[in-house]
Amino acid sequence: MSLQIAIPIALHQAAGLIWVGGMFFAHFALRPTLKEALDPQPRLRVALGVFQRFFPWVWGSIAVLWLSGLWVFLGVSGGKVGLHVHAMMGIALVMTLIFTLIYFIPFRRMQRRVAAADWPEAASAFGWIRGLMVVNLSLGLATVVIAAAGPALSAL
Repeated sequence: MSLQIAIPIALHQAAGLIWVGGMFFAHFALRPTLKEALDPQPRLRVALGVFQRFFPWVWGSIAVLWLSGLWVFLGVSGGKVGLHVHAMMGIALVMTLIFTLIYFIPFRRMQRRVAAADWPEAASAFGWIRGLMVVNLSLGLATVVIAAAGPALSAL
C-alpha cells in the first residue's frame, strides 16, 4: 500500500472512529449513567455540555471524512471503485444531513431552553437529539461493516 492511499485511509478511519465511537459511548455508556446518577435538570446541563464539546469534533470529523473519502475516490482511484464505496458515500451523505439537522434544530433549541430553564422543552429537544443520534449510530455501524466486508465482496 502506498502512502498516497495509506494517509487518506488512516485519516478517514480516525475521523470515523471519533464520530461513531463518540455516539456509541454517548448512547451506551454516558446516557444510562447520567439517567441513574442525576435528576433531570443537572442531567440536561451535563448533556448540553457534552454536546458542546463533542459536536465541534463531529464537524471536524465530517470534514476529514469527506475530504479523505474524496481524496481516495477521485485522487487515488479516479472514481473507479466498488459498489461498497458508493454505498458508504450515500450513507455518509445521509449521516451528514442528519447531523446538520441535529445541530441546527434540536441542539440549538436545547441550548436556548436550558439557558431559559425551560426544562420540559429542553428535555424534548434532548429526546430528538438522542433519537436522531441513534439513527446516525446505526448508519455509522452499518458503514463500518460495509467498509470491512465490501472489498472482499467485490472480489467475488
